[in-house]
Amino acid sequence: MERSKLQTYLGFCIRARKIVFGAEECEGTKKGVFLLLMDEDLGNSSKKCMVKAQEKFGCPLFAVEKALLGELLHRPSVKAVAIKDKNLASAIQAAVMSEPQFKLYSGGNN
Repeated sequence: MERSKLQTYLGFCIRARKIVFGAEECEGTKKGVFLLLMDEDLGNSSKKCMVKAQEKFGCPLFAVEKALLGELLHRPSVKAVAIKDKNLASAIQAAVMSEPQFKLYSGGNN
């Protein structure tokens, strides 16, 4: 049930153009990022980009089980996203907190 809510919220982000795809694009975004999501199997350099973005924006960064993020977005090659809408970010964060597949990333091996 929660997964469908999460898919719906991510779909709203896509339709409203309030989502950024890719680790380098997330880091390169100038302002307005409220939530970051990345796959656990993301490469080391891309993880560093996401951690830099987290420090830059002061927002939560969640690690997702392998390939689940691409499945939720219906884009299998996507491994990192940034949410740029405050209300959608808080709704996604609330939905994510109850899911065991999502972990708050705190650095190192999670």
